[in-house]
Amino acid sequence: MVDQFCGGDPKRTAIEDNIAVFVELSWRDRTRLIYANVQTVVAACDLDDYYLGLNGDAQYLRLDFNYETLGDPFSHPLAHVHVEGELVPRFALEGGIAGNILVDYFEFLYRNFVPGKWIKWAEREWGREFAATARADDVNHFSTIVEAFATGQFQILRDHAALLTRIKRTLRRRKDEAFSLHMEGADREILEYPLAR
Repeated sequence: MVDQFCGGDPKRTAIEDNIAVFVELSWRDRTRLIYANVQTVVAACDLDDYYLGLNGDAQYLRLDFNYETLGDPFSHPLAHVHVEGELVPRFALEGGIAGNILVDYFEFLYRNFVPGKWIKWAEREWGREFAATARADDVNHFSTIVEAFATGQFQILRDHAALLTRIKRTLRRRKDEAFSLHMEGADREILEYPLAR
């Protein structure tokens, strides 16, 4: 794909120095996403080195959103992620019924493979919300929450459960504002199993 579509330059596929993506989308009415295929290679080295075969270690992931390949009952959630070609397992993409699957997938990649950048984004977006809504005596506990995750302090997270909900809602809203092509969110529930809400 790099040779055919990118003139032999793997950096043209890069979202990070070691993460390449190849995206195919279809939409209707300039608003409704109806198909997505996002192939992802996460290399253990720089993409240039990986392309040259200097380090063969890489992980492959693929986001699939396709109404025409539904598979066996409840085996192909809308949308789902493959970790090995067409083979099982497939797992549902997080994000609830928001329908913003492309942004949710990229966020999934960043939370798992580039968490430092994701945390900076989340802290920035929450900081804007906090500055706009906080009272004079409010304290921004974002760094406390990040530290609680890092040190396995679940009780601190439990103590800040309401704040965590506010942060997650803010991030959801910011993600939905960033990209306008959404799938029909209610369609996700039809193929979701078990019903977890």
